[in-house]
Amino acid sequence: MRVIVVEDSRSMVGLIKDILKRKKEISQVDVFYDGDSALKKIREEKYDFYILDYELPGVDGVTLAKEAEKKVGKERILIISAFEDFKHDRYNVLHKPFQIGELLKYLEL
Repeated sequence: MRVIVVEDSRSMVGLIKDILKRKKEISQVDVFYDGDSALKKIREEKYDFYILDYELPGVDGVTLAKEAEKKVGKERILIISAFEDFKHDRYNVLHKPFQIGELLKYLEL
């Protein structure tokens, strides 16, 4: 399984990567720290799962999710957000801070 993580916080990226290492079926994790460079990669390649921060420098996570959805189903897209009141009627949302198991359950497809 190939996963893309788009998150501007390096410490959060480290945490997410540590969690993803627990999943043996994940063979590749690509990381981007801004929406603009991630958008280019999302347009070029297909991933099996997308973990996207809502608020990013450049293009936001919802815009990235819409682009990713052209390649995979919406259930393979997870938006993470520090805004407790952020909800989206189309995509799964995980609020920061989150527990390890909360992230892992979204990867059980």
